[in-house]
Amino acid sequence: MSDRVVDLHTHFYTDGYLKAVEAAPSTDVYRREDGRFVCRWHGGVALTVPQPHPGVAQRLEMMDELGITMQVLSVPSPNAYFLPAAEGRTLADTVNEEFAEICRENPDRFSWLAMVPMQDVGEAIAAADHAIDQLGAKGLHLLTNVNGTYLDEPIFEPFWEYANSRELLVYLHPTVPECQAYEPHALAIAMGFFADTNLSVARLAYSGVFARYPAIRWVISHLGGTLPFMLPRLDSYWRQFPAANERCPEPPTSYIKSLVFDTASSHRPALICACETFGQERLVFGTDHPHVPGGSGPYLEALEVLALTGEQRSALLHGRADRLLAGERV
Repeated sequence: MSDRVVDLHTHFYTDGYLKAVEAAPSTDVYRREDGRFVCRWHGGVALTVPQPHPGVAQRLEMMDELGITMQVLSVPSPNAYFLPAAEGRTLADTVNEEFAEICRENPDRFSWLAMVPMQDVGEAIAAADHAIDQLGAKGLHLLTNVNGTYLDEPIFEPFWEYANSRELLVYLHPTVPECQAYEPHALAIAMGFFADTNLSVARLAYSGVFARYPAIRWVISHLGGTLPFMLPRLDSYWRQFPAANERCPEPPTSYIKSLVFDTASSHRPALICACETFGQERLVFGTDHPHVPGGSGPYLEALEVLALTGEQRSALLHGRADRLLAGERV
């Protein structure tokens, strides 16, 4: 195994954050028989948090057991988007400060990506500046849509101009999609999350956001949803329909294959497909801890199917993540 392992896809929920989610009028929270905290939002399951939530001590114990050097902490769906913008900014600042404190106390074991209230671009930019310049965040953790508005819409153009000017690390994580068909059976989180990743990335490509703002350092979660299966279709319809290519000067695959994708899957065929589609040089290690039963171990074990050389494995397990966290491109 590599001498370092950096898990770029892990989540942490402060007590204050969960209380805010539970108290908000826009969410519906209940607890399962096993104690798991479940949040419904926009008609679908947006979040499930194991209880008790693994704190710093429990994480360090698990990390030491598995040989994981560092976790990069973030807050996924519903992030700060479930509140009015001003309240979302306050919550984001509070959680960002708590993350910064965890990392100050454990600088070699934890890093973090900031929450920002994307429902108001001005507040999001101000929160990002504060988190990065004052608190030491290594980048931003954004969701695939903002209360039903997708990231290629003109309202977000000033944000991408800002992120591009700062060459920010932007980690894109799915959330509840805008489709009522996903409401039953927890399908919003079971299937809709991946569908929303596909949709969001495709829209960012077709709309020209990737082309116009090439300095943004994107990381896409969960092997890119199911994008590895779909890339030829995206290029095919880019060629067939003028509306699909008027703002996207090159085939969308040319932009998508320049992104970085985390390996948060223990399904070996999916890992093989993503590796063959994107190239092992576009992958970084991630586990989605603490959400998936069984812990982070199966995610490390599943990588064996890729048959990487020692150098390739080191690059996947820590090299690219180290560079991204240091402000570099990969």
